[in-house]
Amino acid sequence: MSKAQKFGQTVFFTERILAAVIDVSITFGLTLFPRIGWIFGLIYFLFKDCLPFTNGQSFGRRLFNLKVVHIKDGSSLVGNPDKALIRQIIFLVPILNLIEIYYFFFRKKRKAELWSETEIVKTN
Repeated sequence: MSKAQKFGQTVFFTERILAAVIDVSITFGLTLFPRIGWIFGLIYFLFKDCLPFTNGQSFGRRLFNLKVVHIKDGSSLVGNPDKALIRQIIFLVPILNLIEIYYFFFRKKRKAELWSETEIVKTN
């Protein structure tokens, strides 16, 4: 695994929340472009963790030195859009959002992280 520190099952709560707020703001900003902006916003939202030009970090996570990695080998999600899609598509299904909130606040790990076999780590 490359220069990554694990903080229990998840990294600090506030850093994850702030990174998510930044990424949602970027997604919303992209959707403001006429006609095709919603497509770019959706693509960014679903695949932000596997984009090769961001080294597997969304822009919000990059600001806080967070990275999504595979649990088994610690590799990034670059080249694995299926894992990134599993992590994000759960937000598009309303009832699953409630399950996500429960898992995130009370179990300290998202259900999507369990399904996609990924975790967020703090990088140096």
